[in-house]
Amino acid sequence: MTQQRARAGDTLLGASRCRVEERGGQSGYADRQEAAARTPVEAPVRAVGGELVPAEDFATKTLPAILDTLVNPDAVAADASRDRLDLAKNAGSLELALDTADTIQAGDALERMLAHQMATTHVLAMKAAAVMGQQLDIADRTMGTAKQAACVEAARMAGAVARMNGSFQAGMQTLQRVRAGGQQTVVVQHNYVGEGGQAVIGGQQQVGGGAGRRKRGGRGAA
Repeated sequence: MTQQRARAGDTLLGASRCRVEERGGQSGYADRQEAAARTPVEAPVRAVGGELVPAEDFATKTLPAILDTLVNPDAVAADASRDRLDLAKNAGSLELALDTADTIQAGDALERMLAHQMATTHVLAMKAAAVMGQQLDIADRTMGTAKQAACVEAARMAGAVARMNGSFQAGMQTLQRVRAGGQQTVVVQHNYVGEGGQAVIGGQQQVGGGAGRRKRGGRGAA
């Protein structure tokens, strides 16, 4: 039977407690524990979704064929990867989360977590949309209070779907901003308006027309 190693977080926590008890002095035990937690794990065989599962009993029985693209990952990275996969699995979005991470070519842990959040949001939005459809079907077949209750529930689900779809789209925008380094490009557009025409620029309306032509929005006459 394969012996499962201690979780890296627990190992580091124990080392930190030793340093506190020794009031910050030298601690060979704490040094050895931290070194063990930071020792590279076995190299993965193949990668899916940028995630890693170390070659141990848990990996082969619980989450087979889900490995990592990290270069020389240490035990902390391995445990963090396992936690991300467990969370996605419990949310019912594991496969979609891995596929999303592959699709956006997630380059680090933050992008992987964002991919998993987006995938989970999509799964929940689709499930809520299914419930909304069921309630609309009930409303179509019934009358009176039953119809009203079904319509209310459908409207509630519609709001949930809209919010989750908005969160998904916000995630896409966040990914774009992160990869752009937080830079924002402003495009300035010049519009020339002839006699009798009008253009809306930056929320202000410029009206064309004879000698009485003027700009609305607090500016003086052209």
